[in-house]
Amino acid sequence: MTDEMMCDVLVIGYGGAGASAAIEAHDAGAEVVILEKLDEPGGNTRWSNCSWFAPPPGTEQQAVEHIDALCFGRTPIPVIEAYVKAASENKAWIEKLGGVYKATHFLNVRYPTITHPSWPNFPGSAAMVNQTVMSPRDDQPNGERLFGLLRDHVEKRGVKVFTGTPARDLITNGKGEVVGATALKDGKSFTVKARRAVILCSGGFEFNEEMKNEYLPIYPVTAIGSPGNTGDGITMARKLGAQIWHMGVCVAGFGLEVDGYPGGFGISFPTPHFIHVNKYGKRFANELGTEMHFAWHEVAVFDPKKPGHPTLPSYAIFDHQAVQKGAVSIGTAGTTRDYKWSPDNSAEIAKGWIKKADTIGELAKILKLDAAVLEKTVAKYNDACAKGADDDFHRARETLQPFKGPFYAMEMNLRMVNTMGGPRRDEHARVVKPDGTPIGRLYSAGELGSLWGHLYCGGGNVGEALAIGRQAGQNAAKEKPWSN
Repeated sequence: MTDEMMCDVLVIGYGGAGASAAIEAHDAGAEVVILEKLDEPGGNTRWSNCSWFAPPPGTEQQAVEHIDALCFGRTPIPVIEAYVKAASENKAWIEKLGGVYKATHFLNVRYPTITHPSWPNFPGSAAMVNQTVMSPRDDQPNGERLFGLLRDHVEKRGVKVFTGTPARDLITNGKGEVVGATALKDGKSFTVKARRAVILCSGGFEFNEEMKNEYLPIYPVTAIGSPGNTGDGITMARKLGAQIWHMGVCVAGFGLEVDGYPGGFGISFPTPHFIHVNKYGKRFANELGTEMHFAWHEVAVFDPKKPGHPTLPSYAIFDHQAVQKGAVSIGTAGTTRDYKWSPDNSAEIAKGWIKKADTIGELAKILKLDAAVLEKTVAKYNDACAKGADDDFHRARETLQPFKGPFYAMEMNLRMVNTMGGPRRDEHARVVKPDGTPIGRLYSAGELGSLWGHLYCGGGNVGEALAIGRQAGQNAAKEKPWSN
């Protein structure tokens, strides 16, 4: 490798967004180079149980209204419109690549029999239809299927890819335009110059503890997914004066942390025979009333009379009916994909991951909770089931199912899928300054500086990676070669 190389478009980060950007930039006639920090590419797209957003024809305006409502006005309408327009082409693009897909919906609650869109009560929710790439290998995770398709096409096009090669800094010319980056390969620094543009697709900051503690409304939270997501793109763009937005938005749900399994296991009960209690043994939320990607909001609270978060850790309390109904763990990530959870949870009970007791009082002692408080909590919940009304948290009547012993429990913490924050981009996928003017020749795509400004809808991140990745690649390739 030489100390310096040239290309037309430099893509930093090789996940779903980076792959989509590289494919489109190449097909627009650009010579493309990809720099990937990790030895194995794929980013969060590869690790996700992904589906991707593609609104049905004729529902585009509904989709814009829905996403605007979810963003609480924190994302300009032109940015949302550009996303929806590009996302409406996702299906045709995947089909063009030879992909086979089927329609699907993310669950709006942590209860698998409910399958309407994530936020059905917000206007335009009918437009939020997702797709999943299919594969002959039924045991292959959805993210592996999708990224495998994209990777095949990057390789077919002969795009130069350098893995194990983190980008360090962006390079600008005399006009302040971004014209390349410095990178590190095998301990040696080198430079990649880009005649047309640079596209940042380096992911979020899930694995940067300092950034999480600084920006997120809840901490600690365990990261899952791609360990390369340490906020590198945020740092590089900020040095050039980029506006940073949406740093407090993330996707995180409840999970079980287990020694030897980094990232732990996602928890989702196949039956409503469960409740959540805090470290004082009290219920704190409608356990089935929060969108699964936004579950962290339930525990982002504090007691003004006591330090810390009263709901970290939390505990799932459930009964024999829940155990027998099916596995209580769903989506996994990282090394936990190699673990097969037992269908009746017996193996996990034997391992001690799930605690068991004949009475609620005994269960409280195992969890080191106040037995009298937990007994009162469960008794009050059973009374609510008997009368068909949850006066405290308004759980739906059909989900109020009384407990019958023996009883079980798991200590739960938060597992973060991804963050949303990063450099703000406009409707052309250009990174912009606080005054809204673009930083010359710098684009971004994917979860780095995502458009989601408050709430999030399942399938939105991967849909954005495909849609805005393509848009960034197309627009970057249209830039005229720079000159000093």
